[in-house]
Amino acid sequence: MERKRIGFFGGLDFVTLITAMLASLYGLALVYSATYANLREGQIISGGLKSMLVSVAGGIIIALILCNIDYEIISKLWPLVAVGCIALMIITLLFGTAANDARQDARSWLNFGAFTFQTSELLKVGFIISFSYHLDMVKDHINRLKTIVLLVIHGMIPIGLVVATGDAGSALIFLVMFIGMLFFARVHIGYFAAGICALVVGFAAAWKLDIINGLQRERITALFYPEQYADTLYQQTNGKIAMGSGGWFGQGYLNGSMTQSGAVPVNDNDMILSVAGEEFGYIGALAVMALLLILVLRVLFTGLKARDNVGYLMCSGIAVMLFAQIFVNVGMELSLLPCIGITLPLFSAGGSSSICIYLALGIEMSVYRFSKPQSKALFYTA
Repeated sequence: MERKRIGFFGGLDFVTLITAMLASLYGLALVYSATYANLREGQIISGGLKSMLVSVAGGIIIALILCNIDYEIISKLWPLVAVGCIALMIITLLFGTAANDARQDARSWLNFGAFTFQTSELLKVGFIISFSYHLDMVKDHINRLKTIVLLVIHGMIPIGLVVATGDAGSALIFLVMFIGMLFFARVHIGYFAAGICALVVGFAAAWKLDIINGLQRERITALFYPEQYADTLYQQTNGKIAMGSGGWFGQGYLNGSMTQSGAVPVNDNDMILSVAGEEFGYIGALAVMALLLILVLRVLFTGLKARDNVGYLMCSGIAVMLFAQIFVNVGMELSLLPCIGITLPLFSAGGSSSICIYLALGIEMSVYRFSKPQSKALFYTA
């Protein structure tokens, strides 16, 4: 049958791409405002914003390249992906550095001189690829106990590696991804009930044995006794004040009193939603959430329309990853969850996060493109 050339952009998922780009542009504007007051004389943009710009541009290019590669090819490379990610995490364990002086225990970054990279962000994408393939291989007997045990071992490997680097926040995201992908793979509800019981018992034991200690323990306790831990909640408390002070329409871009005074620590990263709330009001904060909601739903919709189970599972994993980060970050900013250093996807400063999210979205766009009847071959249609 004669095939018609459709070109590099043929069959592209423009909804995902445009939504992600709009989110990134909005995020860049918010990060610029959050770092504006600290710019040195003659400095146009901060180093963090420059890194984010490069990462977003590079991420878009990578996503466009990936969406032109059949996701089935990507999934079959899972052994190479898994070995590469594990090797990268071992290198991080040996030579990793801390993001700042306050958290010397979290050595989860590799310093390359000109830039640093948080390897757990890439591990998320690698886990989605390898775990999707694993789930697909055992789909016909997924509820056997032996199968579940092997899946749990697979899930615990990245979680253990991330915990070993001191990044408990990212470990929580991996745990949610693991549980979410099992749910979308239709694992029997009884296993989830048993897993929840095990998590509760494990957490209680870790708390009792003082395995959860120091700043992590303090941040959890502070949620229940805010009056006694005002210093611990300083960042979150000021973030909520800033968010609420914007009213419906905000104080104006670059005019947020708490944003520009630096009253909210790390507001270019963990607390980026407070910048949107203070300077653009509730409308601006809702716009952030709307863009992210559209993105998550679009990825889920692509998965439901995928041509096979692997495509469905990959998109499910990407959607769960995005949802988990959104849920945890917003929960942190509203003091519903302890502050554990999780970025808001595409909005927070952070080159590692931005480029890896676009990497994941490139896989989703590949599923979208190659699940269409006209996209069975690269660049061609029947």
